[in-house]
Amino acid sequence: MQMTTNSKTCFVCRCAALALIGLPASQLVAQPSETPAEPVGFDLRIDHVGISVGNLEESVEWYIDKLGFELVRPINRNPDSAMTIAQIRRGNFNIELFEIEGAAPLPEYRRDPSADLRVHGLAHFAFEVDDALAVRDELEAKGVEIVLPPREGGGPAFFFVNDNSGNSFEFIQRQ
Repeated sequence: MQMTTNSKTCFVCRCAALALIGLPASQLVAQPSETPAEPVGFDLRIDHVGISVGNLEESVEWYIDKLGFELVRPINRNPDSAMTIAQIRRGNFNIELFEIEGAAPLPEYRRDPSADLRVHGLAHFAFEVDDALAVRDELEAKGVEIVLPPREGGGPAFFFVNDNSGNSFEFIQRQ
């Protein structure tokens, strides 16, 4: 049995999916993407990612200190609202951090990037970097826990970390 996939699908996700269903990575066969019958008349660009966190101030500090983001929409606590938002940015990538009173903490399984793929929904996002191993070394020196270490062998170099609230994301070096 071979698994076919669109070449734009995240390589890590494809390999993890194969492992979940018990197939070796050698069964991964890239297929050219099909062109839609009618072209789409609009462009898409990533604007931001929204992340729910347990402590907004600590999360803003974590993303600034560990990843070099800057605060662009300050924390403005409103006593009449159960939700507080901050926006951070690095380059043209924005993250909205949300703290919502009474929100459930991140389930433990969501802290494992491989296990999180077993549940429908957004599993992670990725930052492209020039040198994944150098980034890993710098983040480890700053006390960031690497939850899925760099992959050995062919293909792109990548690894996963969790932020201070346990949200997983990837750093990937394209060859």
